[in-house]
Amino acid sequence: MPTLHRAFAFVPVVLLAWTIAAAQQPPNTRERAREPYLAGLEHMRQEAYDAARKAFETALGIDPAFEMAHYMLGRVHLAQKNYAPAVAALLKSRDLFISQASQQFMSKQEGQRHRRERAAELDDLISNLQRATPQTFQIKEQIRQLEERKRQVEDLDRAKDLTPERQVPAFVSLSLGSAYFRLGRLAEAEQAYVATIAADPKTGEAHNNLAVVYFETGRFDQARASLRAAEKAGVRVHPELKAQINAKAGGSNSPDR
Repeated sequence: MPTLHRAFAFVPVVLLAWTIAAAQQPPNTRERAREPYLAGLEHMRQEAYDAARKAFETALGIDPAFEMAHYMLGRVHLAQKNYAPAVAALLKSRDLFISQASQQFMSKQEGQRHRRERAAELDDLISNLQRATPQTFQIKEQIRQLEERKRQVEDLDRAKDLTPERQVPAFVSLSLGSAYFRLGRLAEAEQAYVATIAADPKTGEAHNNLAVVYFETGRFDQARASLRAAEKAGVRVHPELKAQINAKAGGSNSPDR
């Protein structure tokens, strides 16, 4: 795969997000796992990746069904360019989200309480990001994705089913796609990016990365369409990538018809 186009694929920002579904564990299991998990997040912010990895592994030793700890472990491996372990961790996170989407609660009230706790955790994270300065595009995108996930949580509390394409958060599929891409497994990367867009169509990084996959596999019209979707979502597209895609797709720089 040409090295040039690899550089155009965004590695998605770390979303410090909690999730809508936690496996039913013995009392205090998730609570005990949260301490090393939160320590891992702090290590990630400081780019202390070895310490972060150990913290997330400790959290998973306490609660193996901690889907966000698997996700963050995958993010550590991505940061350290250990792409095969990243895929393994992110697949585990994805599979937990899928299995937990059908989780049965003892009562309607228990389910509502569980979802409200997840929504409150998302609110805390959104508030923290809103206080960050400067409010860069990446921070604003993190807030948007967290708000979208909160809306999905609230939909569940209003008795709306979580559709299959939204069972896995967009940010999990986005990271999985990046890991696959770095391994040169373009078919799997494409599937992950498509899943990202299905879960959250406004995720511009996924459209951008999908454009790169389409370009490298000779589907130039699709690449241009994806690039336009990325720009519409607010992503600053690499000008050289845009020029090469337009040249291969017929050289048109005209707006969508």
